Amino acid sequence: MDIRKMKRQAGFSLLELLISMSILVTIVGVTLKALTDAQHASEAVGLLGDMTQNLRASMGFMSRDLTQTGEGVPQSGIPYPQGGTAKKINWPSPPGTAYTYPLAAPMPQSTLLTPIVPAASLGLTVNGAVTDMISMMFVDNSLQDTNQHWLSEYPIYSAANPVCTKGVISASGLSVTFDPACIIITGNDGIKAGDLIMFTTSSGNAIQTVTSVTGQVVAFAAGDAFNFNGQLATATAGTLAQLQNGAAGAQGPYPPITASRVKIVSYWIDNVTTPAIPTLIRQVNFNPPYAVGQGIEDLQITYGIAQPSNTGAYGAAGPGNAAYPLSPDTPTQIRTVNLFSAARTENAYSQNGQFFRDNMVTTVCIRSLSFVNRYP
Repeated sequence: MDIRKMKRQAGFSLLELLISMSILVTIVGVTLKALTDAQHASEAVGLLGDMTQNLRASMGFMSRDLTQTGEGVPQSGIPYPQGGTAKKINWPSPPGTAYTYPLAAPMPQSTLLTPIVPAASLGLTVNGAVTDMISMMFVDNSLQDTNQHWLSEYPIYSAANPVCTKGVISASGLSVTFDPACIIITGNDGIKAGDLIMFTTSSGNAIQTVTSVTGQVVAFAAGDAFNFNGQLATATAGTLAQLQNGAAGAQGPYPPITASRVKIVSYWIDNVTTPAIPTLIRQVNFNPPYAVGQGIEDLQITYGIAQPSNTGAYGAAGPGNAAYPLSPDTPTQIRTVNLFSAARTENAYSQNGQFFRDNMVTTVCIRSLSFVNRYP
C-alpha cells in the first residue's frame, strides 16, 4: 500500500481550502448584493407606484367633480342671503383660515353662488409655494326613492297630477314637509343633516342647509355652518322670503316650488393636520373633510374664459390660462379648468433619504357651462 497516496486522499490542502472559501465568499457577496439591489429596486418601485396612484386618485376625484359642475343649477348661480343685517356666508376653508363668500378681491365678486368658485393663491403654503384651492357646485341626483321618484320630480305641494297635498313649506322658512306619495326622503341616499337644498320657482331660487330630518320633515334651523338659514327677517335678498308670493295657500305663502339637493365640493392641500405628509383634501358642503391623495404638495389651477371682455387684460397667459376671471368677466364664463398637481412619495428612499417627485397635468371641460342655447 502506498502511504503517501492515502495521505493525499485524506483531505484538502490549505491552499485548496483558501481558494474554495474565497470563491464561496465571492458568491455570497454577489448574491447578497443582488438581493440588496433587488430590495432597493422593489422599495423604489413601491414608492413610485404609491405616488403615481395618489396623483391619479387626486386628478380622478377633481376631474369627476368638475365634469359635473353646474349640472342642475342655474348657469348664473344661486342667490344667497345678503343685504340688510344678513350674516356673512361662511365658506369651506383650509385649517387655520376662515374664508367668507364671496372670497376677498381680486377673486370675483358676486351676489350669486356661482357653479365654480376660483380661489387662486388662497390655499396653504407648502414647501415655500402658495397653492390654489377651488369650490364647485352641482345638483346631487342620487336620491331616488322606492317608487323610483326623484326629489325634484314633483312640486313640494300639488293638488293633482300628482297629488302631493301633504307637502308644505313653513312661512318662516324653518322647515319643509315632503309628501311621501311623491318622494320618500329617507334611506341610504336620503336627505341628511348637512345637505344643501335648492328651492326653485318660476321667479328664482334660494338655498338652505339641512340641520335635521324627522321622518318626512326637513328642518333648516338658524346658525348653520354656511349661515344660509334663519335670515328671512334680516336679509333683503337671496332667501326663501324672496320666493314667497304673499298669498296664503296649502303649501304656505309660496308659488309652485320644487326642491333639489345641491353639493358644494371644495379642494385644497392640507399640510397642517399631518405636517409630515401634505394631503389633498376634499370637503362636501361643511361635512367633515377627508383625504383623497397623500403626498400631494402642490395644486395650481387656471381657467379658460369664454368670450372675455378684454383679452389683453389676461397678459401673456391669455384668457385660456387665467388665474381667475377678471371683472367684468365672471365665473359663469369658465369653460375649461386646467389642473396641475405635484406629488412626492409618502416616505423617503432609504438609499439617500430623498423623496421621489412627479406631477400630472390635465384639462377638464365644464360640460354644463359649455352647452348654451344660442337661439332662444
